[in-house]
Amino acid sequence: MSRAMRWLIGVALWGLACGAGLAAVGDDVVAVFSRAERGEPLRYVAIGGSITQASGDGWAGGWLRERFPRSEVTVVNSGMSATGSSLGIFRIERDVIAHQPDLVAIEYCVNDGGLSDEEAIRYMETMVVRLKSLPHPPAIIIVEAAARDGVNLTRHRRVARHYGLVEVDMQAAMDAKGTAAWNDYFSDRVHPNKAGHALYAETMRGVLAPLAERAGTGKVKKPARLPAPLSRKPLLLDARLVPLQGYQSSGWRQEASLPAWWNRFFQGVLSSDEPGATLRIPVRGTTFGVFYAMNKEYGSFYVNVDDGMPRHVFTNTRGGYNSVVAGIDLPAREHVLTLALPAKSESNARLNGAVKLGYLLVAGETRAKREASPRSAFTAEVMRNLMFADMTASAWRWAGPFPAGDGIDGREALFTKFLPEPGDADFGVKPVAWRPVTGDGARVDVRTLSGSRKPMVAYARTEFDAGEGGEAVLSVAVDYYAQLWVNGERVLVFDGPHPSPLFTTVRLKAGLNEFLIKTASGSAGHNFELSVAKVPFHASAAVR
Repeated sequence: MSRAMRWLIGVALWGLACGAGLAAVGDDVVAVFSRAERGEPLRYVAIGGSITQASGDGWAGGWLRERFPRSEVTVVNSGMSATGSSLGIFRIERDVIAHQPDLVAIEYCVNDGGLSDEEAIRYMETMVVRLKSLPHPPAIIIVEAAARDGVNLTRHRRVARHYGLVEVDMQAAMDAKGTAAWNDYFSDRVHPNKAGHALYAETMRGVLAPLAERAGTGKVKKPARLPAPLSRKPLLLDARLVPLQGYQSSGWRQEASLPAWWNRFFQGVLSSDEPGATLRIPVRGTTFGVFYAMNKEYGSFYVNVDDGMPRHVFTNTRGGYNSVVAGIDLPAREHVLTLALPAKSESNARLNGAVKLGYLLVAGETRAKREASPRSAFTAEVMRNLMFADMTASAWRWAGPFPAGDGIDGREALFTKFLPEPGDADFGVKPVAWRPVTGDGARVDVRTLSGSRKPMVAYARTEFDAGEGGEAVLSVAVDYYAQLWVNGERVLVFDGPHPSPLFTTVRLKAGLNEFLIKTASGSAGHNFELSVAKVPFHASAAVR
């Protein structure tokens, strides 16, 4: 008996032993298959990232048609490369629910790797509960895709077992083949090749076939009541994509399509290439963001909610699309999302250029009041006129590297105090070997400086002349973990998944100010950039 089949039997027994009110694992799938046996339609939708997008029929469409010849089987592949459940909760209305699904496969384990445990559980649970709360709730399959170095299955698995859902463990299927066989089935560390997708389909069939046999017996249990949510925070059960096609605003125009394959994920775009152009949209709810197109010839924009701390979004780092959440878990009431293109700047800064917006991301409206939210100080005028001065790589001096253990990154050592750190007993007493940083531009690449890819920690320091002093915004981009001190006071900590760049306001003294940054390596890199912009208001007014 294969490892995958042993696992399936184990979770099935677990489901049978669950407390009162919770169905056995797969009961919802059996009910769908029973209807298909009788000749009723079966609508199957697969949602996930690039792994799903490349799967063709979601690994099960062909088998479903063969197994249920009396049923009109419809297959919809809603895979979307480079996306995880954080966007999936907004896509689910358009890309799953709209198709009136009877059976849904959700594949996000790999692409949710950068989320915290709380986020991964909350977003997956949001999708599950939303689907199970429909008038005709579909059966759900959680597809746990494989990765060469393993994948964190525990978060989605908790959700699956809490709701008695079928899991398809592709990692177990690959582990059974052995490490030496990886290149036979995968084109890289996570993406199956043709043989890999065939293995995924075989594994899916191996899990679904026994449920189809149960359907043939005619014994179908009624749907169980949903248990209390696992998530501490409210589920975002009304999250959706709101098309921006049709919005009217000075400096912005409508475009019907994009000249690239990812046009399939858009419904036209709202576009502007006018430096300083702004867009203000009243929104009601708790969570808001923007889904936008990307191209190396595009520009950048600032975005915030209620004139609060902005995000700076570059849409020219690659081709494709991305999304940014500008505010999450805000008070449930009226807000204003503001977007501003930077004022005209030097071309080598790559700030200016076209910005093409596809959708608003909106959630939390159901429980929101019409009460207006207070405004802060980062108005559209302030945002578009932010002019950042880069701290060039050559302005820094660095110390290290310091060892960070044997993990995949240096996160565990981020709060271990080494000699150059404020608060260390020897800080300022013992000499530190600060060495000049080499490299062009503003990025300080610690991995290149050290010549090592092992997990590590490093420090870097520089001075900035603030003239008469005053309020400033720091723009900090880090790969991946860091702490930042300004004049000995810690002002930022990156200790988990984070947006990049991140802004924070500080008050700089007149003359020279010292910046000290401690960075811990990520699994894919170890670098940072820091820029400074003066702003015409007091920092306390900018942060609620």
